Amino acid sequence: MKELLNNELLKDEQILWCGQPETSILFSKADIFLVPFSLLWGGMAFFGIGSTLLKHNLKGNQALPFLPAIIFLVVACYITFGRFILKAYKKKRTYYFVTNKRVITLTDMFNRTIQAEFIDRTPSINKTVNSQGVGTVSFGNSNPAMAMYGNTGMDFFGSYYGPSSPIFYDIKDANRVYDMVNDIRKS
Repeated sequence: MKELLNNELLKDEQILWCGQPETSILFSKADIFLVPFSLLWGGMAFFGIGSTLLKHNLKGNQALPFLPAIIFLVVACYITFGRFILKAYKKKRTYYFVTNKRVITLTDMFNRTIQAEFIDRTPSINKTVNSQGVGTVSFGNSNPAMAMYGNTGMDFFGSYYGPSSPIFYDIKDANRVYDMVNDIRKS
């Protein structure tokens, strides 16, 4: 995994820790709202298609009355289960690094994206850890939209507000990473 970052390291920079998100964790806190919302949205989409079928005696290739309902259905399918497929795909292609100078997130999905922040310039470090020690460590202040949609498969909603600070989602040793970065900040 370390070889993924070799060309991106600064002079005298050394990798101290690397990891990936835990792929078995698919749900986040935002799903308390998003799952019921997606089921409601899906129900409305199916109701829309059903009512359109009952209202119109469609002959031939008359798809225009179905277009709004089909759009709602496609969105419903994505927010109900498609976002979990995208989230799992993204987790398999996301790598986290702590060096002696920076925290780095590398995502190699459709294109290679690197997000880094110098540890000595990070205004804050926050962590959330569950009872198994798996958690999320965020470096710096995230924009509110990214905080709401991050790690849900709907992250693109937050990207409209600009890039967020690096966040290590669902890592096994969140406490260790948090302590390591704090120790580097102090020295």
